[in-house]
Amino acid sequence: MKNEDSREYDLLSCDDFNAYLGGFVAAVKTVSGNYPKAYSGDASDPDRVRYRSIQEEVKHIFRSRILNPRWMDGLMRHGYKGAGDLSRAVDISFHWDATSDVMEDWMYDALSEKYALDEKMQEWFKEVNPYALQNIAERLLEAASRGMWNVSEEMKKRLEDVYLDVEGDIEERTDA
Repeated sequence: MKNEDSREYDLLSCDDFNAYLGGFVAAVKTVSGNYPKAYSGDASDPDRVRYRSIQEEVKHIFRSRILNPRWMDGLMRHGYKGAGDLSRAVDISFHWDATSDVMEDWMYDALSEKYALDEKMQEWFKEVNPYALQNIAERLLEAASRGMWNVSEEMKKRLEDVYLDVEGDIEERTDA
């Protein structure tokens, strides 16, 4: 159980929550062979305390924040740092999935479409922080290669193309 009394941060805000709660889930799974029941408590409104499984909480965070165009637009106003924060959101989602099996295919599909494959986002990432786009594509491809995501061959190819394209851009910028 992880309780929070604020919606200013959540399970996907930083990797600390996954380090201890996700690590605990992974340890129990390793020893027992089964995932334990793990919950996130939301006491931000003391009159409406809610408890969700970590799987349900991650879905809630995806719908309300991670895939929210207003949140993404807000981060885009912060240039390099905002791009890094979007990349970090992909990393943290991946970490949770690796320890606790919380991601569903639709979530990886949506991250791919909105963060890596959208042409407007690609151009923005390339302008302000190409390393963030490279990391996003690499992390999504890693999820596919580890069998954490049943990705279509077409989407996998598109992500590989994005990765190779941005890698080439980075190499061009750093060639002396």
